[in-house]
Amino acid sequence: MYVTRDKDGDLCLFNARPVKIDECGYWQPAKTMLDWIKLDTALFPEVSWEDDEPTEVELVKKGE
Repeated sequence: MYVTRDKDGDLCLFNARPVKIDECGYWQPAKTMLDWIKLDTALFPEVSWEDDEPTEVELVKKGE
């Protein structure tokens, strides 16, 4: 999974590696339009629009 931040500050989580669309100011899903969700913008403060690559993350299920 990948985390990105758009130019307007929106933080998004993608199932597949997204593509940065500089002229539009956002990251676009590489496969389908339903391949992402918006996250709380306070998460991942180290992720910024200036990043050239998306930040790869791992989703881990906590034990019971």
